[in-house]
Amino acid sequence: MRVFLFELKKIAWTKKFLVILLILFCSVAFLFIRNSLFADYAQEQKMKELTLFIETSASHDFNYTNEIERFGSNEETERKQALNLKVWDLAKELANSFTAEEWKSTLTIENSLLIAIRNYKATGEDYPISEDDISYKLARNHTLLELGIAPEYENYSTAFPNFLKQVVDVFINYGGLLIALLLVGEIVTREFENNSIRLLFTLPLSRAKLFWSKYVSALTISFFTFIFVIAVGMLVGKLFGTDGSFAYPVLIEKEGQFFYMPTMDYILYVILLFAIMLLFVTVLYVFYSLVFKHLLATLAAIVATLAGGYQLGNLINWAPFSWVNPFQYIFPQEAILYQNNELFYQGIPVTLLLTLLLLVISIWRMKQSFD
Repeated sequence: MRVFLFELKKIAWTKKFLVILLILFCSVAFLFIRNSLFADYAQEQKMKELTLFIETSASHDFNYTNEIERFGSNEETERKQALNLKVWDLAKELANSFTAEEWKSTLTIENSLLIAIRNYKATGEDYPISEDDISYKLARNHTLLELGIAPEYENYSTAFPNFLKQVVDVFINYGGLLIALLLVGEIVTREFENNSIRLLFTLPLSRAKLFWSKYVSALTISFFTFIFVIAVGMLVGKLFGTDGSFAYPVLIEKEGQFFYMPTMDYILYVILLFAIMLLFVTVLYVFYSLVFKHLLATLAAIVATLAGGYQLGNLINWAPFSWVNPFQYIFPQEAILYQNNELFYQGIPVTLLLTLLLLVISIWRMKQSFD
């Protein structure tokens, strides 16, 4: 226990650790302020999309009218014009409904518009929205109407559950693992570089216990940092945000079909996968530290391994390789949101097995050091 506390203090009682916590606190606060200030911007972007739809339909109607005037009545042209007019009318109706407080009617109109656009595009005509976007928005709107939950702007919400989800996603997407590596980066390599590890090896300590103290202290700091970010997100969202609902649907794509997952379940699954990835990456870093015994070489090796493993997973995404690729959890939300080739939990056993294997090899490697 004394060795563990000693290793823990070496990481926790530093200015670097406190500065990182302060930066993370300010980042969460800034994210909430940004969402509050840019809520109107999100609505403006929605209105710009509708304006584009209205202008596109107006242009198409003008072209159809000219074509009929020049070449006479044509059944195919008239059918396309009728479908386009329906899209045009619904787009204008939806634009006017944004001033109304009844969100259910707005979603219903938007669904009608999306279906009308799909029918129009089925004639072979082009329209400035993809089929993937149409399918996603229809699935989202149907789910919200079914659950009776008002929609939130995905990237600009101040509702407590939605904001907490965004905090977790941003932290993991933009450097969660790198921050963990930055905190524990000197756990072994510095001791090899300055030869202080020789002194540790002369003490009456089991090298296995020494390894476990370093590994567990690194995990403790990493998990504490992640929990700190979640706690700050909960505090800011609860104090300053709106209530919202943890049942708010998160759409996941499974075998080409959309299904929804409650926000609470999504957050818990992301935390689980990130925690498993922390176990794996931390022991991988310690292993590389024992191999290279140099800070920059160790960092370069682990970054190259993570980047290479992730890219390899993107290139080879068929079963069974996709089931046994631990690097799919570098971005755990992708593993959850897109389950077309595998279910998000299928890679967990292999990741834990590799973690255990690296633990055994690292302990053996430490026992062999300086013998």
